Amino acid sequence: MKILKRILTGIGVLAALLCALIIMSAVNPDITETLSSLVIGNGFPGREKTVQEDAPVSDNYDWDEPEGESLGAEPDFEENFDEDVGEESDMGEDSSADDADETAFLSEDNDYSYDRSSSGDGNDSERIKGANGYEAPSELDIKVPEAVNGKGGYQPITEKSEELPGAEGGEYTSTLGYGETGDGLFFDANLYPYYQMIDPKGQHLYRQIYANAIVMNAAFVPIEAVPVSQLKNVVMAVYNDHPELFWLNTIFTCKYDQNKICAELELEFNMKKEELAAASTEFFNTTNSLLTQVENLGTPYEKERRLHDILIDKIAYEKGADKNQSAYSALVEGKSVCAGYARAYQYLMQRLGIPCYYCTGFAGTDHAWNIVAMDDGYYNVDLTWDDTPGGEYDYFNKTDSDYADTHVRRDLSVNLPRCEGERYRNL
Repeated sequence: MKILKRILTGIGVLAALLCALIIMSAVNPDITETLSSLVIGNGFPGREKTVQEDAPVSDNYDWDEPEGESLGAEPDFEENFDEDVGEESDMGEDSSADDADETAFLSEDNDYSYDRSSSGDGNDSERIKGANGYEAPSELDIKVPEAVNGKGGYQPITEKSEELPGAEGGEYTSTLGYGETGDGLFFDANLYPYYQMIDPKGQHLYRQIYANAIVMNAAFVPIEAVPVSQLKNVVMAVYNDHPELFWLNTIFTCKYDQNKICAELELEFNMKKEELAAASTEFFNTTNSLLTQVENLGTPYEKERRLHDILIDKIAYEKGADKNQSAYSALVEGKSVCAGYARAYQYLMQRLGIPCYYCTGFAGTDHAWNIVAMDDGYYNVDLTWDDTPGGEYDYFNKTDSDYADTHVRRDLSVNLPRCEGERYRNL
């Protein structure tokens, strides 16, 4: 009898505990989750590490677009740039989802943001294809005419990277600050195409770099967490879009932490800050004087051609010219290399509101020229090579087919519009 009483008492206690547990679970569902974790063998949830916690930070950094951030104006080209990194670009019928990863504008695996596929011509192992459909010819087929042989001199954007000492676990904190953020700046897609080639986070950093360059603030902390592998394209975009930054050099330094995230960015300038005011006055006085000679001409083509002639007459090609990567060397000092010719033309055409882009690539050596928009399409213009006795219009307003044997675009320039205009060709 006593044993039966004890059994009934035990059953009653268990029933009371079960009822209490049911009530507590209804009030706090976490209790159920904890019991479930113990039952299925996962241990306590607080001790369980996720895959993300275990994984190191990748160089192929995922720049997710924050909610509410504007993508900016859509480019007004025949075929729009694909602004979202990782989304499939309009590359024609041969495109696939797999190709989209290779054509991301900020890619770890591509120093040059373009599509690569086998050419099948036996001369090279890959064909370069830009976001607007430009297909680069093989550099092995390039033949430089004797009259312009050696007339190059463009210096590509160069990154100097160094790891910061004592940056443990990627937690290095810089004392520099952001400097100028560039918030509120706007860049017209028709005049500044390289800005459109990078994703919203890259555009944020572009604006910061531009704003700091304007005030000659050389060193600052990137406003976005940027992997070293992805920084060069952003700096290149700023440099290629803005010839008015004539004091900005083509070399920059990235100091990175152990996760290879850029913690400090340092720009280089070709003059001291106290020299800038006088240099700017001379630069703008010179350019304003030149623009008065063309601004009253009737059509964009007349302005384009007249500026072409003025600059060829004004500039002398000289490899050793000071500041020869800048518009300043060509416009103020009258001596430069291809980069100076192209940036001078770009700047003056921008001032007239005529889209004119700085295009870089290979023409027997590293080379720079321009792409100009007329009412029927785009044209290649190479002032440096036109600065030759008797050949003043040999490389003026030409198509990509005309340039196929002599010029090959590289880097972000492959994403500029195709040059297929006919109305102003060979006039």
